[in-house]
Amino acid sequence: MRLERLIVGMLETNGYILYDENMLEALIIDPGDEAKTFVEYISRNRLKPIGIILTHYHYDHIGAVLDLRKKYSMPVYIHKKDEEGLKDPCINHSVSSFRKSISIIPDQTLKDGDTIKTSWVTLEIIHTPGHTPGGICIKVKNKNIIFTGDTIFNIDLGRTDLEGGDYHAMKNSIRNKVSKWSDDMMIYPGHGDLASMADVKKKNMEYLDIIKRR
Repeated sequence: MRLERLIVGMLETNGYILYDENMLEALIIDPGDEAKTFVEYISRNRLKPIGIILTHYHYDHIGAVLDLRKKYSMPVYIHKKDEEGLKDPCINHSVSSFRKSISIIPDQTLKDGDTIKTSWVTLEIIHTPGHTPGGICIKVKNKNIIFTGDTIFNIDLGRTDLEGGDYHAMKNSIRNKVSKWSDDMMIYPGHGDLASMADVKKKNMEYLDIIKRR
C-alpha cells in the first residue's frame, strides 16, 4: 500500500490517497478542495479511484468531493451521524467566513466498528465524536496508521466550538478511544504534520489535560 498526502485549500487541509501499486486502485480520504490537484496525482500515477471516505462533514474536508465523484463514479462514505451535515449547505462549513454552498448525499453511511475492505487494504472505522457528532478516525488494519481527521492533531485537538462540536463527547473520545492507541501508532491528521502517539503523549497539551483530569 502506498500513501500520499495532498495539502489543499485555504485552511491547508490534508487529503490522503491510498493505493495499491499493482492493481492501481485508490481510496481518497478527505478531499477538501482543489479537485484538480487530486486529478493530476491520480492521472500521473494511472490510478483507479474506487471510493471517498470522509472523516466528518465540515466544508474544508469535502470541497472536492462532488467533482471527484462525478469524474470517477465512485461512492462516498461518511458516519451516519454526519449524514445530515453533509447534505445541508447551511451547516457544513467549519468557519463562518469560509462558507460555500455544497450539498452531498452519501452513498453509504458508517458506524463504529465498520470496515471498508478491498483486496489490498482493510480500513477500520473508529467513531470519535467531539469535533462533529459523526467524526471518525480510520485505522489501516495490520499497520500502525490512523487517519484522525479533526479529532486529534500532533499538538492539539479539534475545536468543539464549531457547528456540531461537543467538548464532553471529545473528552470521552480521547479517554475511551485515542488514549488506548499504542505509542508506535502514527496519526495522520486533517491538518498539520503526522506524529507518533508517543510524541502526542509528550507534547499535545490539550490531550494531556483531558487524560490528567480522569
